[in-house]
Amino acid sequence: MSEEMKNQIIIDGQNLIIAKNSAWTLMDTLTDAGVPMESVCGGKGTCGKCKVRVLSGEVMGCNGSFAEPEKDGSYLACRIYPLGQVVLDKITKRGVTAKGEIGRIHISSKDRVSVLRKSAVRPTYPTLTQNYSLQEMVNKVNDVKYKEMFNLHSTALQDIPLLARTKTEIYTLIHLDNNVTAVEAGDTSSVFYGVAFDIGSTTVAGMLMDMNRGEVVASAAETNPQTAYGADVISRIKAAEKSEGLKQLSDLIRHCLNNLICKLCSAIGIRTQDIYLMTIVGNSTMEHLLMGISPISLTIPPYVQVFKSIPPLPPQELSLDIHSGGRVVLIPNITSFVGADTTAAVMAVDQDLTPKLTLLIDLGTNGEIVLGNRERMIVTSTAAGPAFEGAQLSCGMRATDGAIDDIVILEDVHIRTINDQKPAGICGSGIIKALAEMVRRRIITFSGRFAESSQMSQLPPKLRSRIRERDGQREFVLAFAEESANGSDIVITQGDVRELQLVKSSICTGSQILMQSFGVNPEEIEQVFIAGAFGSFVDLDSALAIGLIPVHERKRVRSVGNAAGEGAAKALLSNNHIQRCQAIAEKAEFIELANHPQFQKSFIKNLAFPEEGIT
Repeated sequence: MSEEMKNQIIIDGQNLIIAKNSAWTLMDTLTDAGVPMESVCGGKGTCGKCKVRVLSGEVMGCNGSFAEPEKDGSYLACRIYPLGQVVLDKITKRGVTAKGEIGRIHISSKDRVSVLRKSAVRPTYPTLTQNYSLQEMVNKVNDVKYKEMFNLHSTALQDIPLLARTKTEIYTLIHLDNNVTAVEAGDTSSVFYGVAFDIGSTTVAGMLMDMNRGEVVASAAETNPQTAYGADVISRIKAAEKSEGLKQLSDLIRHCLNNLICKLCSAIGIRTQDIYLMTIVGNSTMEHLLMGISPISLTIPPYVQVFKSIPPLPPQELSLDIHSGGRVVLIPNITSFVGADTTAAVMAVDQDLTPKLTLLIDLGTNGEIVLGNRERMIVTSTAAGPAFEGAQLSCGMRATDGAIDDIVILEDVHIRTINDQKPAGICGSGIIKALAEMVRRRIITFSGRFAESSQMSQLPPKLRSRIRERDGQREFVLAFAEESANGSDIVITQGDVRELQLVKSSICTGSQILMQSFGVNPEEIEQVFIAGAFGSFVDLDSALAIGLIPVHERKRVRSVGNAAGEGAAKALLSNNHIQRCQAIAEKAEFIELANHPQFQKSFIKNLAFPEEGIT
């Protein structure tokens, strides 16, 4: 495979892709070409998510011999290498997991002053008798709001000569305080857009805002293309160890952002050059990869990030397609594994301003927890893993069309799927509801094991028929093959239950340890906010019932949607909100769970489902 070979990939008789490197797997080649691929396991061949069908041509396996297909005739793209021309069947585009709703952005007119501004001015041009530089000309229009002299960036200096030659009556300064980044002919202040991005491990969401009106005018989302390198951040950090891998991961996310920018602009008929400001939130790994900075230090003791915050950047530094005089603002991270998305979420729900003792739990591919108020704030991160996104489950999938997202168990099982499509799998919110129902009906015991046969005899006949043993473990059928979209049974196995027990215990234990560190008990928590992609759609009663949330009163718990995205949007509109984010990142105290003396004991105890929670 080290020899140079002109390998061609044809997909569905249309797309022609030339493999750049014969040492790349088929998945590497497809990912590099922008073809959406998914790999929860990071290309280890264990998750089975990257299946493709080879219609013609030959492929080589990792052992150097011709690869054999799976039982269903498919191949794992991460385990084969194309030999010559290979024709593939159509690759179905992956659905995009919703990030959660963002409500109307409320910012007072006093606070609605963005870090980047546009100001229309009337210049006084130099003459033979009144002779001064064009740079000085700009400063002669400086009004009392800017007591310091304007500093003109090199890009702004390049704009001025043309304007001076045509004696433009009015021109517009684009500036950060007194730093001018660009100069435009005429009064262009009415055209002022910004874009806020929430870069999640699974989903990237963008919101286009009219900066003058302070409103979201378009939104769009795409699956993070880095999922081809693994569902979790550790897999991606490992993939970024080599400079080639780091460049690929960085290029993928930048290309994704540019795609979303084009979609957003097309939605309302503006140019990408009409966008002047961008704010970005994401976990520490996502921000490092976007910057093209290796995140390897996050996985090596003492587990530190390379940077916590970065000054506003010209978009050219990140190859982002907005106005060249615009700026990109990365919201600061709190610590290595509590990133800017948490910083923005805290700001969005005003946890840094309220006197109420507040517990914020951000549920997604990663789990971050914040406890506190305006006086004090402590944070931690938990090893939630990608199970909430449906990964690592036998029939798991993202919250897209066909995913089972609601289950009611009575005399039989009643399911609901997203957009009422045929069931194709089960997503995170569906598995939480299913577990709560299965424990309530005593199909699963409080310890998490399937009930004994003697206990099963008390169940209705239709429920009993759904419980079986396969490959040495018990499982419960939610949808039989004849009613599913893929012709296979959709089940919850004993292994799936264990996987979710580990996840729910990590969240619950992390919350409890923060309470201990703060010196409070659950009854003293005044409000609990559930945020994040998964947290936006989970049935809160079911989450409380299985012990995911360590607070018993439902009235104190509410979902706050995509709080990280909302925070990014608020920071876009208001420099004061950016400063709040900086203060939050500095103020928050990090609690390391792994070193806490109570963690192991509490974690084991919280694996069980609470008996008082299920009725």
